[in-house]
Amino acid sequence: MSKYILLFFCFLFNSDLFAQNKVWIPYRNVDKWGYTHLERGVSVTLDYDETYPFVENLARVRTGKKYGYINLELKEVVPCTYYFATDFENGLARVWLNGRYGLMNLEGKEITKIDYQEIGEFKEGLASIRKNNLCGFINNKGKEVIKPQYDNVSYFNNGLAAFKIGYLWGYINQDGQEIMPAQFDFALPFREELAGVKLNGKWGFINTKKKLIIPYKYTAVENFFEGYARVEYENLWRFVDKNGKENAEVYASVLSFKEDLAPVFVRGFWGYIDKTGKNVISCKYNVAESFKNGLAKVKTSSGWGFINAKGEEIVPIRYNQVSDFVDEMVAVQLSGKWGFMDKNGNILIYIRYQEVGDFKNGLAKITHDKKTGYIDKKGKEYFKE
Repeated sequence: MSKYILLFFCFLFNSDLFAQNKVWIPYRNVDKWGYTHLERGVSVTLDYDETYPFVENLARVRTGKKYGYINLELKEVVPCTYYFATDFENGLARVWLNGRYGLMNLEGKEITKIDYQEIGEFKEGLASIRKNNLCGFINNKGKEVIKPQYDNVSYFNNGLAAFKIGYLWGYINQDGQEIMPAQFDFALPFREELAGVKLNGKWGFINTKKKLIIPYKYTAVENFFEGYARVEYENLWRFVDKNGKENAEVYASVLSFKEDLAPVFVRGFWGYIDKTGKNVISCKYNVAESFKNGLAKVKTSSGWGFINAKGEEIVPIRYNQVSDFVDEMVAVQLSGKWGFMDKNGNILIYIRYQEVGDFKNGLAKITHDKKTGYIDKKGKEYFKE
């Protein structure tokens, strides 16, 4: 069967037309998928069970349970042979076949064998891999620069990655040299030039030069964010700075500082403090999450919503569920249906969908009447029943 069927057009269909179009929007025509482009006035139904947005000039497509890729001319460049495939990012995509992962480039070529149990995200130019139950690292050319030899590894940050051999952890550099041999009970990735490490049942912090900066005394820690780390001592949480100075206040629980504020748990409720320890948003929430782009997700007995750094409600606290803000939009659920709001709390897309995904590059995937499709930020639907 032909891979595309023209639905309507206002000019001649040819390959040049498709090469000129940089944006195609996935479009579902009843049970078959294709693409539409409003500016060109053309829609095309393809012989696929699902199509996805273009990323880096290639788009995933699915036939049955298998995935492949097409180009901007809507020509298949990678047949639907993989049981899992990601969008491209920085010229690479992960594909999965017969229980193993591999990497593919924009030319549709496998740059690694489909031979890995796991492939992590690239950090500082390297991605962790697991093969035959051992971990190592590959670069963005698909070369194993650190051969699989460890029981576990973290990602690279500040030029170092944690590794585990047996029951102990250490650190390696990007050349695979052991900068700190396996000696710790546990080791976190470096962040802000420091890393939490556990020795003899207690946690402290070391720097990239192997020096112990904050002594081993804590029962639990998280790495540094904005100059402070949250630490637990004698069943209470507090914050410590990079010099080891602890804030005077202690709490039943805390989350990390983000955008100069941190959620803290006091007498059964959450609020927010600043870096001086001052309670700037009173503790009155059942749940409070960290700030991101000026807003924080909170919950009371009335439901979920968002507040700003002054504690003002931006998205009313009344919804059954809310997503995170992505691409300036947030999904909100009320009475089992989903819609979207902007950062000013205005409903932009009516609450009517069974399921929704986050917006990405102006499009969000939704489920309506048990079928999926895409919408744009104006609420225009790209599907036909």
